[in-house]
Amino acid sequence: MKRIFYYSGYRLTVFHWLNEKLVDSYAFNPGEEGLEKFKTYLLATENTPVRILVDLIEEDFKKETIPHVGAADRKNIVSRLVERHYRKSRDYVHSKVIGREKQGRRDDILLYSVLSNPEILDPWLKPINETGTVVSGIWSLPQVSHKVFSKLNDKSQNVLLVSQQVPSNLRQTFFKNGRFDSSRSAVVNLDDASIGEYISTEVDQTIRFLSNQRQIGFDEKIEVHIICREVDFDVIQSHCSDTNLIHYHYHNIADIDALFKCNTHESEYCSGLYSFVCAAEPVPIGHYGNKSLFYRYYAYLLSHTLYAASALTLLISLILSFSFISDSEILDSESITLNDKAYSINRDYQKKLAPLEDKLKLTDVMQSSVLFYDKVIATKAISPQNFMVDVSRIFNAVAMRRTTITMLKWRQNQTNNFPTNLNSNTQLIDYGKAIEINHLAVIDGFIRISQNTLKESVDTTDYISSAFRNSEQTIKLDVERLPVDVRPESTIENEKGSNVKQSLSIDQSKGKFKIKVIMKGEKSS
Repeated sequence: MKRIFYYSGYRLTVFHWLNEKLVDSYAFNPGEEGLEKFKTYLLATENTPVRILVDLIEEDFKKETIPHVGAADRKNIVSRLVERHYRKSRDYVHSKVIGREKQGRRDDILLYSVLSNPEILDPWLKPINETGTVVSGIWSLPQVSHKVFSKLNDKSQNVLLVSQQVPSNLRQTFFKNGRFDSSRSAVVNLDDASIGEYISTEVDQTIRFLSNQRQIGFDEKIEVHIICREVDFDVIQSHCSDTNLIHYHYHNIADIDALFKCNTHESEYCSGLYSFVCAAEPVPIGHYGNKSLFYRYYAYLLSHTLYAASALTLLISLILSFSFISDSEILDSESITLNDKAYSINRDYQKKLAPLEDKLKLTDVMQSSVLFYDKVIATKAISPQNFMVDVSRIFNAVAMRRTTITMLKWRQNQTNNFPTNLNSNTQLIDYGKAIEINHLAVIDGFIRISQNTLKESVDTTDYISSAFRNSEQTIKLDVERLPVDVRPESTIENEKGSNVKQSLSIDQSKGKFKIKVIMKGEKSS
C-alpha cells in the first residue's frame, strides 16, 4: 500500500492506494485538534513510506539564463540565486535546464521552482518527525502535471491545463511545445461567483501574464484543457467561450481516471487523481526537502535490501541443497552399481583364476631374476678392467715417456662430485636408483725430472691433464699435485752431475703427481 499526503496550504488529505485502487482517504484540518488527530492516525497505521504532494500558492516558478556549465557549477549558481531572493528556501528548490539560447554564447535556459514560504509545512512535519514516519520525498503537483498532460494527446505549441484539486484553489499549468513551462494557483471563493466565472477570469489573466512575459505571442493560439466535475460542465461552458486565439476543451474527472486505469471513487475534485499520479512515479525521488527528513527512508531501503538479499541467499542455498541431494542420490546409485560389478568380477576371479594362484606366485621369482640380470648387464661395464682400458688409451695418447704410475685406487661412484674421504672403503651405491654409476679413481705417479728439462716436465703434466679433460669419458678432473711445483714461492733446481741412483731418488721425491678423476661408466667401445 502507498500513502500520499496531499497538502493544499490549508487542509491535509491522506490517500491510501493499493495498486490502481483508492482504498481510503482521510482529511485533517489545521489547528490543535486536527494535528492531534493526524498524530493519532500516524501512530495507529502501519509505517509504510509516505510521499508528500504539495499544491501551494507559495510555489514560484522562474526562468534564468546562465552560462553553459557542468552540473556542480550549475548547482552553485542556483544556490546563489536562491540565497539572493529566497534565503529561507535553500532546501526547497528544484531546477532543470529546459534549453539553450540559439544565438550569442548559447547560454542555458534554467527553470527553477521554489517554495517561498517553507514554514507552512512545519505544523505537519512536526508530528511526522515525532512519530518516526518514513518520508520518501516531497513532490510538486504542478511538476507532476506533465503526466496528466501527456494523456490529453495535444501536440499544440501552447497548452494551458486547468484543474481544481480543492474547492478553494484553481491550478493553471502552462506547457510550451509539450514541456512544462510555468504554473500558477489562484484562490477561489464560490460564495462570490460561480466556478465558471472564476475559470474564465483566471484564464484571461494567465494568458495576459504569459504574453507580457513573452512566453507566448499576442497573436498565438492557446489550447485550454479544463478538468472538472460533470456537474460543473454547464456553468463553465456558459462563461468560457472559444475565440480566435483561445480554444477550450472539457474533461470529466472520471474520464481522466479511465485514461490512467485508476479508481478514485469519482472524487469530488482532482486531488485524488493527482495523488495517484504521484503514487505511480517509478523513482521515489521528490522535488523538495532536506535530506535529514528522508534518513529514515534510506534506513528503510537498506533494511529491505538486506532482507531481500538474505531471502535470495536462502533461496539459492535451498536450490543448491536440492541439487547436491540429487547428485548424491545419483552417486549412491552409481556406487551400488559399481559394487555389484566388483562383486561379479571377484566371483568370476575366484571361479576361474583362483586355482592358478600357486603358479602365478612363481612369476615374482622370475621377475626378480630378470631384473637382477638386467642390472648385472647394465653395471658390468663398471669394473676396474674397463676403467684401465680407458685410462691406458689416454696415457698412450700423450706418449708417456719417462713417466711412471706408482699407485691407482678405483671404486664405483654414484655422484658427479668427489667424496670428502676418498680412503673410505664404504661404497654408497644404490642399484635401484635411476642415477648412473661411474668410475672414481686416484692416480699417483712421477716424472723423471733428471732425464727431462723442466719445460718438458711441465709440458708432460699439461698433456696428461688435457688428455683427460678432452676425453668424452671424463666427467670431472682434479690435479692435486704436479711433478714440478710452479708456485711463485717455490724453487726449481736441476741437479746436474749426480749419479743414476741419486737421480732416481730425486725423481721419486720431486717429480710426483696426483690426479683424481670421475669417468663415465658405460662400456668402452
